[in-house]
Amino acid sequence: MGVRPTFLPLLVLCFLIFRQTPEQNAADIKAWTERHAQYMSDPRIEETESFLEITANSPRPLDDILGALAHQHGWHINYEEPHHGKTEIVDNTAPSWLEQHPDGCRAYGVAGGAFHVKIPIDGYFPVDPMQTLPPLVEAYNRSGNPGQFQLRVVSEKSFDVVPTGSSDGPQTPLLDTVMSFDATADVGAYLTLRRFCEELSRKTGHTVVFGGTGSPSENRLLQAHIEQHSVNQPAREILRQMYEQVGSTDCWRLLYDPDSNKVWLRMHQ
Repeated sequence: MGVRPTFLPLLVLCFLIFRQTPEQNAADIKAWTERHAQYMSDPRIEETESFLEITANSPRPLDDILGALAHQHGWHINYEEPHHGKTEIVDNTAPSWLEQHPDGCRAYGVAGGAFHVKIPIDGYFPVDPMQTLPPLVEAYNRSGNPGQFQLRVVSEKSFDVVPTGSSDGPQTPLLDTVMSFDATADVGAYLTLRRFCEELSRKTGHTVVFGGTGSPSENRLLQAHIEQHSVNQPAREILRQMYEQVGSTDCWRLLYDPDSNKVWLRMHQ
C-alpha cells in the first residue's frame, strides 16, 4: 500500500441526463481541467523542530492527510465521512467523456480542495498524535472544505475520525447506530462484513455497501472467518471487533459516493 489508501473508482450512476449547450460543456471542461491540475497526488508533510506543516489539495484532503500520518507514524485511524450536502458536491465528468457524450450521464465527486495547516510540535521527540490530530481536525473544520468532523480517542495510538455534519446541517455518524449482529465462522469474512452492511442499511435507511480492501490482500477476506455475537452495541464497536479478527492493523474508511447515493465501507491496512 502507498502512503495513502487507494479508493478504486465506483461504477458511475447518473442522477439526471442534462442537455447542455456547447458553451456550458466547455466551461465544465475548463473547470475540471483547472481543478485536477491543482490536485496533489499525496499530501506534503514537513517536520521541523517547532512545527508540522501540512499541505494537501484533493477531493478528500483530510482523509488523505490522516492516511499519510498513519502510514508515517504507525497510528491506527478509522475515517467516516458525512452524507455531503449539495454545495459539497461537484460535477466531476471527465472531459474525454463529455466531449464524446455532450448530453450523456454526468459523474459527481466530493468538492474538496486546498488545505494547509501549521501545527506547533516539540521536534526533539516523536510526533505525538494528541499534539497533532486535534488541531488538524479543528483546522480542517474551519477551512471551508466538505464536512465537519470530530476526533475520538480509542487508545494511545488508535483514533476514530467521525462526521458531525455537512453543509446541509448536523449529522449523527452512521456507525453510532445501536444494533445487534450475529455471525458464525462457517462463511468467509467478506460475506460476513457484507451482511453487516446490509443490516446497518436496514437500521439506518442509508444504503451501506462493503467494498472489500481494493488491494491484492482481498484474498485474505475470503480466507478469514468472523465469529460475532453482539446485542445492542454501536455499529462501530461491532465493526472494530470484527476487523480485529481479520487483521489487527486494519482500519476502515466509510465514504459517501455522490453518484450512487451509497456509503461504501472499505478496509485498509
